[in-house]
Amino acid sequence: MHLRKAPSIEAPDPNHRTKLLKIGARQCRYIVSDDPRHAVFCGASTREASSWCDWHRRLVYVPSQPGRGER
Repeated sequence: MHLRKAPSIEAPDPNHRTKLLKIGARQCRYIVSDDPRHAVFCGASTREASSWCDWHRRLVYVPSQPGRGER
C-alpha cells in the first residue's frame, strides 16, 4: 500500500480574524481565541458548504473508515 503525502497548505493569515457578529458568509468559523465568552474566529475564506478554511478543516475533519459501521 502506498500512502500519498497530503499537499502543503499555508496557515491562515491572522489579519482575517474576526468576532462572531462581524463574520460573513464563507469565512472560517474555527475559534482561535482562548476565551469562549469573547470568541475570535479565524475568518479566512472557506470552500462552499464548509465552515472551516482548508487549514482548520484538516484539524477538525476525521474521514470515515470503510467497514467501521455502527453496531
